[in-house]
Amino acid sequence: MRPDPMRLSESQIEEAISGHESRNAHLRRVFIEKAVDFALPRLIECHFWTRSKEDAARLSEALATRGFRILAQRPASSATDPSLWNVEAGINQSIELTLRREFTDELVRVSAKHSGKYDGWGTSI
Repeated sequence: MRPDPMRLSESQIEEAISGHESRNAHLRRVFIEKAVDFALPRLIECHFWTRSKEDAARLSEALATRGFRILAQRPASSATDPSLWNVEAGINQSIELTLRREFTDELVRVSAKHSGKYDGWGTSI
């Protein structure tokens, strides 16, 4: 049995969180420049990849118990990896909450627990 490339070690989890933290710092600057209200609740869309339909279903269930609404759960249509699945989940909260390390940490860890990868978030401004 070959190792699952989506299964992350603790150091890989910390590295993933750090990468998201860097992106979030950049987004914070962009939002400040655009005078975005950081406290206003809005739809935040979070993006994930999983290794299988079953992992996508388990991740979706875990996200739903955390208050997310599942927006999409489908095959990723990847020519290089036909087993890859995409999960998109939305939550109504502020950008300030979304930028917090604790939020990122939770999403990286819950996705890793289900052989998945948290790929970041977006919102309309």
